[in-house]
Amino acid sequence: MTDPLSESLRIQSEASSRGFDWPDVRGVLDKIEEELNEIREALDRQDVAHGRRELGDLMLAAVNAARFLDTDPGEELKRATRRFQARFQALDSELVREGKRMESCSLSELDAIWSRVKVRADKALEEGA
Repeated sequence: MTDPLSESLRIQSEASSRGFDWPDVRGVLDKIEEELNEIREALDRQDVAHGRRELGDLMLAAVNAARFLDTDPGEELKRATRRFQARFQALDSELVREGKRMESCSLSELDAIWSRVKVRADKALEEGA
């Protein structure tokens, strides 16, 4: 059984090889924006089922962006998940240092700490590259 990201990449690559494709990545990025807006519109109408379908379309477009960037979408998702996990752990550590509990913080407090953690993590990533 093939994972859904790989299957999507295979099918979209086949369509591209037969001439059904955007001329460049900008078309894909526009499609991503369109799908995101369609999710917002569906949720504004409280049509969750439609929002889910649009989410699938957004994911399909994201896989297509990965194809244009010549990368494996599954691998990029794994890397993004690891970055999120590391940042989340750093957020948690920062809260412990400050004597705070995550559950007691407002979203704006958590977002401010997240931003600091992300800047530090991105800087470390750049220095390690």
